[in-house]
Amino acid sequence: MMKFTKALLIGAMIWMSTVAVATAAGNGDIKLGYIVLDETGNLSVNRATFNDYEGASLSLENFRYDFKNGMLLRANLRNMTMNNRNLTADIGKAGLFSLKLSHNQFRRIYDFHGGSTTRRHNEGASLSFHPVRYIELFGGGASMGRTGSTTDLFSPSPIGDKVDVDYKQYFYNGGARITYRGMMLAGEFRGNQFRDNHNDTRDQDRLEGRLTATVPVPRYDWIVLQGGFRNFVTKYKQTDFTISSKRGWGAAALALPADLTFKYFVMLDRTSSDSDYTATDNLVQAFYAGYTNLRYGGVTVGYPYDVNDQYLEQTKANSFYGSGWFKPMPRVELRAEYGNRAEDVKEGVRLVGNEDLNRFRVSGKYRYTDIGNIAIKYEGKVRKNDDIGSKVTLNRATIDCGVTLKKYAIVTAGYSYGKGDYENSESNFKFTDHLLYGDATSREYHGLMVSVGATYYRSKRDLDVESFNIRCSGAFRFYDDMRFEAIYNVHNFDDFLVRDEYYTANIVEINLIKGLSF
Repeated sequence: MMKFTKALLIGAMIWMSTVAVATAAGNGDIKLGYIVLDETGNLSVNRATFNDYEGASLSLENFRYDFKNGMLLRANLRNMTMNNRNLTADIGKAGLFSLKLSHNQFRRIYDFHGGSTTRRHNEGASLSFHPVRYIELFGGGASMGRTGSTTDLFSPSPIGDKVDVDYKQYFYNGGARITYRGMMLAGEFRGNQFRDNHNDTRDQDRLEGRLTATVPVPRYDWIVLQGGFRNFVTKYKQTDFTISSKRGWGAAALALPADLTFKYFVMLDRTSSDSDYTATDNLVQAFYAGYTNLRYGGVTVGYPYDVNDQYLEQTKANSFYGSGWFKPMPRVELRAEYGNRAEDVKEGVRLVGNEDLNRFRVSGKYRYTDIGNIAIKYEGKVRKNDDIGSKVTLNRATIDCGVTLKKYAIVTAGYSYGKGDYENSESNFKFTDHLLYGDATSREYHGLMVSVGATYYRSKRDLDVESFNIRCSGAFRFYDDMRFEAIYNVHNFDDFLVRDEYYTANIVEINLIKGLSF
């Protein structure tokens, strides 16, 4: 059935594109190519090449087709003949309807030689329809399946035991949305079925219903009220064990004079199960105030407060948030952001005790329209728990730049430095990351275009990892609508602390591309 579904999806997309070629104006690229893949080392250590395959490929890319009646068809059907295919297509008419289809596959490798792998496939469809101007009906469905075998990382065996995987998930939803003069009312149901062919105790059904509304206050349109309710239920098929959650929320936004804004948000959530009489309540409130001047900058401050109330314990948390941006001159933009959250266990005893969280980010960007831009950013996070003697500190500095040489090329480059410290009463773990990247793409000259890029990563201290990727490509245009393209990629990974954690791949891709224009 799954193979038939895939074939039907591919056939429908190709048929739609063929009809487009025959009956209307459009454009796109048909690509016929071949990929050569040469790998050595541990196939499970380099995620970037998990989904690469060797063989012939056929693609229809950047396809666009305009019907005379206003409908629009678009499609990207990449690698239709290969196991890493990625297919998307949509057709619709503005203000009337939209239909979207998708299918993709992904492989993950878990052992040295590639014998332990899983393959994941996703299919989806969604439809929206406007019977009248102010009403939208929508719905859709999707499926996801995963088969193969993984490696149990916690097995006492030195090489890890294989664990067979075979499960599917099905998703569906439907609803309606009404919008009129700034008001909105929407209702939606969502369903999810999970089926495990190896362990039916994991089989479960999930249902969710939600209702949301937005309305400006009559005669006071500078005040906007929002609210909603959600009911979520999970039921296990074998035992009938049920978990449910009910959530209600509301918000108010005020657009005050002098470019001032004020927002208030409140949410109450209760989660319980049918196994006992206990429940967990969560209450969240947040206040935000802001000022914005579109020419020079703006500032926002906020105070969130939340309570988690369980059967034997209650935890409260106070937070603070502040952010701002400033343009001292038209080409310069400065930004800053800070957030803090402090927890306090008011009743009972929690295993991990109280936690304090802090985060910040500052950045600056300079734009020069005709030449390029440069941006710098520094950010950090601190998570601290005095009760168990733990502290996590993460900091990262990044610089990016781009240069446009009108007659010659576009060049981008950047460097990122990161540092992390994990400390507790028993042990410490520290790392330092360096990431260097760059890319240069030439302008087309007599039909010829070339590109070269590279990414280099190095991690030190308690880690000792090195990886890099070098990319080179060239394309030559002939007969106005034909292109020959050659792409070469090198991937390399080495973990110098583990003997068999190494990998090298050389990938060559050759394509003949026919441009469509009709």
